[in-house]
Amino acid sequence: MRMIKTAAALAGVVAAAACGKSSPPAPPVDTCTGATVTVPANQATTVAASDAWCVSLPADGSTYVVTPNLASGAGPSTAVGVEVGSGPPAAMDVLPEVASGYAPALPSITEKPRGLREQFDHRLREKERTFTPAMRAAARARVGAVIAPPVLGSTRIFNVLTSLTGGYTKDTGVVKFVGTRIVIYQSQVPPPGGWSDADITALGTTFDTDLYPIDVNAFGAPADVDNNGLVIVFLSKRINMLTPSNVCATQGYIAGYFDGTDEIPGLTGSNGAEIFYGIVPDPTASVSCIHSVAVTSQRTLGTFIHEFQHMISMNQHYLLRGGGQEDTWLNEGLSHIAEELGSRYYEAKYPPPTGRTDPAQLFPDSSQGFIGGDLGNFYSYLQSTSPVSVTLFQSSGTLEERGAAWLFLRWLADLKGEAILSALVQTGQIGTANVAAQAGEPFPALFGDFSLALFTDSLPGYPRATAPARDRFQSRNLRALANRLFTTDPIDFPSPFPIQARTLPLAAKASTSMMVGTMLHYKITMPASGSEMRLHFAAAGGGALPAGYNPQVTVFHCPSSSACQ
Repeated sequence: MRMIKTAAALAGVVAAAACGKSSPPAPPVDTCTGATVTVPANQATTVAASDAWCVSLPADGSTYVVTPNLASGAGPSTAVGVEVGSGPPAAMDVLPEVASGYAPALPSITEKPRGLREQFDHRLREKERTFTPAMRAAARARVGAVIAPPVLGSTRIFNVLTSLTGGYTKDTGVVKFVGTRIVIYQSQVPPPGGWSDADITALGTTFDTDLYPIDVNAFGAPADVDNNGLVIVFLSKRINMLTPSNVCATQGYIAGYFDGTDEIPGLTGSNGAEIFYGIVPDPTASVSCIHSVAVTSQRTLGTFIHEFQHMISMNQHYLLRGGGQEDTWLNEGLSHIAEELGSRYYEAKYPPPTGRTDPAQLFPDSSQGFIGGDLGNFYSYLQSTSPVSVTLFQSSGTLEERGAAWLFLRWLADLKGEAILSALVQTGQIGTANVAAQAGEPFPALFGDFSLALFTDSLPGYPRATAPARDRFQSRNLRALANRLFTTDPIDFPSPFPIQARTLPLAAKASTSMMVGTMLHYKITMPASGSEMRLHFAAAGGGALPAGYNPQVTVFHCPSSSACQ
């Protein structure tokens, strides 16, 4: 059973006495104008913040997970003060301060550091958001006679970005591989000790036969503005040179990118073709950082499948349907889903314990270049969900924000089916409105259940089906994934499961802060007898939170206290 209720829907739902406030009248957030709502064992409900007071927690010894969330994609980029509380009706006129020993506030919300890849990716996506209808018309007008694919050994001069902030330079590429979907060029004079022709053939075959179909089947087709029926992969030393050698160890490096400028013939720097750019091996650090052949090959595959989604998204949203570029959080989230789809391909190809250096590995060796980053990102996100917005990326999107977006889309695809991924891309709609349209229900209803599922997925000691299907993941086990990270690297991943539901004392409130697109997780254990409790979720000081933030509370009735630790 699943309940999603607002003020208008509450009346008559549960046969219980309506609650009200004594004079003077209480603010709307603390009133209950309809029937009260109870939450059966192993079930959940979501109510608007103004109706949180209508949720009845009876004194029966049960434990509840209470998840306040701001289910919106629009709002300030700074934190807003909130308070969360519980108490008997008579005590809620004036909430007492939180009990001694309970941390009343989360750490200050500060912008987290981003690596070079995230900063660079964001700049490219933001540049694409400035493309005009006239530019789209120029790209569409390019359709003409089919161009024959290039031949092995032929050369072409490319415009290549020369810095993280813009500007172009030239590099000559030589054709090293021609497939049915992909053609690979490499810098005419690559660093010493790099790929052999056999290495590039193997790389091209993987692009052509495995990765290209994964993205196209999941999201749709790329454009073909040069009319050659191929996506160009240019592996250039100029991409290596985007990352100064002295920052690789601390900020990472640019492994590859897609530049939407290439889709608009006539723009400065455009090559008038679909192009993915990637680094080349440089074992001796002759142009920048050290990049071995093996690591470069693995990283390039994962980067390609990520950036290829961006290429497809631009075609489907902007070129084909005349819409705007997708919101950053959703565009990046879909590209991280693309990485996971690459991992899933190899997970299916090598079921456990095959294809693994260590038979205990959850993922085969061939998956590591695709799924590894997403796993680290999701763990970091779960360590602190309230400062990290799913729907409102801070500029380029921190690693935690990318983990959040990936988790939301994985949960959504599990709930609605994998076909929703292509629906999200093959449309002119963007952002939370796009999600709601393709899912067929309001975004707040989805976000409330997702917020809860982060905690209630795979409750310890209980079958996975204990929580409702909406309140768990279907294809991934979050607790198993987190525990594996903890087991293999307890320094970077210091807990078997990073979400810790804070205990909310009875008849008390907690003051803290949240971003739009975030949630908090609290735990309330009711006494075995006595008065019922009601919930309270409001702005700091008790006033109503802005309606545009879609403030709401999602509540789950735990099967036992131990299940919701």
